[in-house]
Amino acid sequence: MIVVIPEPVTGSNLISSNIPEPDTGESAWTAGTYALGTKKINTTTHRIYQVVADPSTADDPLVGITKTPPTWVDIGPTNRWAMFDEVVGTQSTETGSIVVEETFLDVVNAIAGINIEGAESVNVQVRTAGDDLVYDTDVPMVNNSYVVDWYSYYFAPIIRRSEFLLTDLPAYLNAKIKTTISGLADVSIGALVAGRQVDLGVALYGSSWQAIDFSRKERDEFGNFTIVRRRTADLFDYDVSVNKPLFPYVKDILKSLSTTPCVWIGSPGQDDGTTVYGYYKNVQINISSPSILKCTIQVEGLV
Repeated sequence: MIVVIPEPVTGSNLISSNIPEPDTGESAWTAGTYALGTKKINTTTHRIYQVVADPSTADDPLVGITKTPPTWVDIGPTNRWAMFDEVVGTQSTETGSIVVEETFLDVVNAIAGINIEGAESVNVQVRTAGDDLVYDTDVPMVNNSYVVDWYSYYFAPIIRRSEFLLTDLPAYLNAKIKTTISGLADVSIGALVAGRQVDLGVALYGSSWQAIDFSRKERDEFGNFTIVRRRTADLFDYDVSVNKPLFPYVKDILKSLSTTPCVWIGSPGQDDGTTVYGYYKNVQINISSPSILKCTIQVEGLV
């Protein structure tokens, strides 16, 4: 059982991205008067704001969102920064490929991509502060785990992975990590998370998964359903075996992460399915024997 504690991405450690800001369809706010419904971005906060004042406003969006009633509202991240906003459902999108290079002062030895669409492959490279290439790995994004015979090989539909996970990055201070997500058309990613991995114990059989559906389903008097489709979140209950000497360490780590979204990994592997990016809701450690403790960690995924 591994938890990846993410390193924050800011303007100072995002070395480069092939997604511009402003991107196509985005424009930066400058002083002036804007009509109801106008959208502008702020390149400092990397957010998109929309005018809600009728008929118009001359307020700065950062001032307008604090007024009562507001004259502007925050409607989401810019395309360049959507993959870093801790919301899986908001995606960064680019045609052909997304190329991002980051650097971190602390040690980073794991990286994950969540809610990916349209990708054929992912390449991750790590370079030292002196620009020496020390890691270069490709991840195919076609999921062939369901191909079990010749019939499925020829006739089963092509299914693409929606996430990738690498937990073997070399641990270098001030390393530069370049991620390239390639596809044939538009490529999208909801979250790109890099950080330090911490081993909490061994995930056991008996761990479980369920879906939290935020859609609304209402039946009328004739039995017909009206459905409003919304997002679905993962909910994992991990049963974990923890060595007794590690109890204080594991307890302190979990306490420190109560408000931090992390990548939780039951068992590393591209198609294992036990990876979720989110917050833990509940944790309980039972001191069940002198040497081995039984821990239950409930994690709710971001949407």
